[in-house]
Amino acid sequence: MKLSSTARIISIVGALVGLFALSTPARAQLLINGAGATFPYPLYSQWFDTYTRVQPNVRFNYQSIGSGGGIKQLTAHTVDFGASDAPMTDEQIATAGGKLLHVPTVLGPDVMAYNIPGVEQKIKLTGPMIADIF
Repeated sequence: MKLSSTARIISIVGALVGLFALSTPARAQLLINGAGATFPYPLYSQWFDTYTRVQPNVRFNYQSIGSGGGIKQLTAHTVDFGASDAPMTDEQIATAGGKLLHVPTVLGPDVMAYNIPGVEQKIKLTGPMIADIF
């Protein structure tokens, strides 16, 4: 049976595409795992989504389980990064082993609020008073 020149070309191109597909590794995926503070999660989520659109081979898995949880997971070496409200103490770093790098990522304020039923007058909290409360 004789193939037409068009059929031969299609067969050759198909064979070349098949060989190329077999010889080309699948696009590598990099998964970066993190856990920790809940406060920065909304911003982290936006950052991870934006970065993944630019670098589709990179994926992020962040569990917002609280600062203490982030430190525990980092210390247990189950995540690539941990988020915390404050830098780890020297003791926590020693327990974690290895070299750790603290990088501030998100800044947010703490505010004081009060709701005392029956109190109609405003309360003025000065810096020293707030310090004494804390």
